[in-house]
Amino acid sequence: MAPAGRPGRRRLYGSLALGAAIIVTAGLLWPNSPDGPDGSSTGTGGTSGETRTADAPARGAAAAKELQKLPGLHLRAVYGPGSGKPQTEADLTVTADGKATGTLRMPVTGQAAMAWSGSQLYLKGDKEFWAQQNPHYGGDVSSSGHWVAPVKRDGYYMLDSFGINAGSLNPKSLASLVRTVTSDPSVVTEDAGSMQGRKVTSYSAGGRMVILADAAPHTLFAIGANPADASPVRTAAWPRTTGSAVRLAAYGDGDGYYNPYLVAKPEPATDKEVAAARADAAEAQGTAVPPLTSAEKVAASQGPVFTTTFNSPYLCSSNPCSYSFTVTNTGDEPGDATLHVAFPGTSERVHPLGTLAPGQSKGVSGIRPNVAAGTGKTVRHTDYSWVYSTAVYGPDPKVAQRLHARELEPGDVFVATPLEPLAANLLDLMTKNAEPADTQTNEKAVEALRAANSRGQLPLLMTIAASGRLANPQDLADSLSTTDEIGGARVLQQVAHLLKTDPKARVWFDGGYKAGDGQTYKTDYIFTSSRDGQEIRRAVQVKTIEAWKKLWPRIAEATRQLNGENKKGKAQQGKRGPEKAPPGFERVVQINLEPSVGQGFFYGKADLERVLRHKNYAQARQNLCMENGAFGLDRLVIVNSTGTHEWTDLSKLDVPCQSPGR
Repeated sequence: MAPAGRPGRRRLYGSLALGAAIIVTAGLLWPNSPDGPDGSSTGTGGTSGETRTADAPARGAAAAKELQKLPGLHLRAVYGPGSGKPQTEADLTVTADGKATGTLRMPVTGQAAMAWSGSQLYLKGDKEFWAQQNPHYGGDVSSSGHWVAPVKRDGYYMLDSFGINAGSLNPKSLASLVRTVTSDPSVVTEDAGSMQGRKVTSYSAGGRMVILADAAPHTLFAIGANPADASPVRTAAWPRTTGSAVRLAAYGDGDGYYNPYLVAKPEPATDKEVAAARADAAEAQGTAVPPLTSAEKVAASQGPVFTTTFNSPYLCSSNPCSYSFTVTNTGDEPGDATLHVAFPGTSERVHPLGTLAPGQSKGVSGIRPNVAAGTGKTVRHTDYSWVYSTAVYGPDPKVAQRLHARELEPGDVFVATPLEPLAANLLDLMTKNAEPADTQTNEKAVEALRAANSRGQLPLLMTIAASGRLANPQDLADSLSTTDEIGGARVLQQVAHLLKTDPKARVWFDGGYKAGDGQTYKTDYIFTSSRDGQEIRRAVQVKTIEAWKKLWPRIAEATRQLNGENKKGKAQQGKRGPEKAPPGFERVVQINLEPSVGQGFFYGKADLERVLRHKNYAQARQNLCMENGAFGLDRLVIVNSTGTHEWTDLSKLDVPCQSPGR
């Protein structure tokens, strides 16, 4: 067997990690590893492959019989839409008659309660969850905590981030799937080690996989499948009114295939859990509302919206002149409001209005100088007014003042009202160090955030901004230009996760770190922190691999980048300069393995070590050395479905560098 061969089109690419692969710290369901690189089994079972294959139909039938007796199932699952989009973690209870309730969680931030009844999905999500969805419901669904019945916007899935008919994950459907896989004449069996103290075997056929206990009762421990190809498990798709059904399988670009996939661990649900699921599904079905249908309704339905009316006469012939404004909350929730007005020849005046209820108005009046006094002429002038509210700009009035001075507002990013304070924080973070008249910086920030919003990445950016520990916010607009591809998207997720989980971390994201030698250095991300009283200083170059053949070329490229040796002698683009780790920083190469790499996606650390040390890669390992023969990196990190695997002693991988120094 080759060291992690290229997968075929129908191979199952299941992920078992909780959350996106690049931030996983432990596998959810998978045993430590499948076959080793030399073809030997790494499991602990003692039954031969031939015996397991011969017994597969009988074991499958026994497991299916056991499943069908259950009133319902509790499932921990991970769904990947494919094409590098974030994975969704699900915790579900599914009844025997196809009702389901549970929780969906997005990587880093955002979650929703979900229910399934009949052929309809119901959701009750927080604002971070809605902002990551495609079709993009973040702009037209309130985050006030009520149930919503999604309707079709774009594409085929009801919810792209969890495109599963949750009701089809019932005991009868899984029993049918088990029978189909284990009775397939082409079924492939593998010793899968042990789960819950019992020896288990995986059975794979037609791109579907089940893991069963070797000894009776032959409990089903895990399933994996593309739901579009695993009947009676089905996708959560709207039925087509004309034409034939469409297979929901994406095609690859030569580096692998990006089919949607689901991996789940089922356990028997108690009668109490089943009863609760039915009740919750009935509540969702009975109280859900459809999402809104127009931008005007959206604007007025997700929080306070303030409109200002200028009531003064167009022409003033007295001195001083009087002025009058009316502020009205045209939204559907109360909100605090402060009116700011500015006239020629006067400083800005501030009028606190308190909290305005929906539909409530308050007036403001006063006097101001007549700028035409003594001139004998009619003078045209412009008066300015704007409303500050914590519901729109957040709690810091200085953020609002800086944005107003730049003629920026959070609505420029095209986000729903509940997200506007976070968008305001981001806009301010990206522009406050530039001159107010720098319109190019303003436009660049707005366009970058609009693009990130269309990709569902604003919650990740908001997590980064909220930490207050991004050291190079002025580079953020440039950094976001790479997050439209899988590699850049995974780096963004990693940075957001790091800043959320490590309160001591300070991060330079794809930007310039100015070192004590006066030079500026750049890697995918650089960070400082401390742990157990020890300072941590790391420069990380990240590569996301979709095909195993790219592994060593990407490791080599990352190593060259960390040492400033990539594209040496060629003109370097970008104002932040070429990649290179700062002096005194640990050099880290991080490799994220996507499901499309094949069996390497499921390797444990021991398997990865055996593969990396394989004789076929002897020449490739030399690329981990610098041009002077010294080690080119200090830490190698590989992330796949079984966890995050690290090596600081690279001699274990037979790397032939001359010394650990630089």
